[in-house]
Amino acid sequence: QITCFCVLYRSALGQKEEEVKSLNRTNLTCKGIRHKERSETAKKQSELKSVKDRLAAQVAASLKTGDTESMNNPVSKTRLTEMYDNLKLLQWPKVKDQLKSRKRNPKEAKDLIQKTFGNASDEIKRRRQQIEEMFQQSESSSGPTPQKVKEFRQLTVQNLQMALFHTNKEELLKEVKEDLRPLTSECYWLSCLMALNNPPLQPDWKNHVPG
Repeated sequence: QITCFCVLYRSALGQKEEEVKSLNRTNLTCKGIRHKERSETAKKQSELKSVKDRLAAQVAASLKTGDTESMNNPVSKTRLTEMYDNLKLLQWPKVKDQLKSRKRNPKEAKDLIQKTFGNASDEIKRRRQQIEEMFQQSESSSGPTPQKVKEFRQLTVQNLQMALFHTNKEELLKEVKEDLRPLTSECYWLSCLMALNNPPLQPDWKNHVPG
């Protein structure tokens, strides 16, 4: 009986030892998985920081100033000025003649254009204020440095400007009368792009060419 008990005891002990070994292996595996997950998380964070740093460097190098701008930028100050001149000197005279031929008063359309520019400018001011408020929260937290926040803010404005550049202009002002919609949509679209320029551009209505 004693021999039988010893055999059972050793068997039970061996089983428990195996259970302990198995548990230790499981713990080691879990620790390895957690370590791997932490390593992968740290790697992703490092990669993200690297991307942000490269992006910030690119933005810093491409930020427009009053004197320098990329010639390949479709919404540069030069291109916006060209588009505005085209609108004022080429498109508006054609529309004005068409209105006169239909016995309509061009002044009504001119007032609508001026109002359209103002509405677009106000809308962009509202959007820029929202962007400012969003990045002010970033500045108050222990996040990126103030310089990087400034660069990310400018990049956000530029992305908004490019998104608007590729927007279907006809979709912007559906409520305007059909005969004036192409011109007023163009005015609204261009005014938004001008207001998003750095610094913002606005028509000088006081010194505007009459007619």
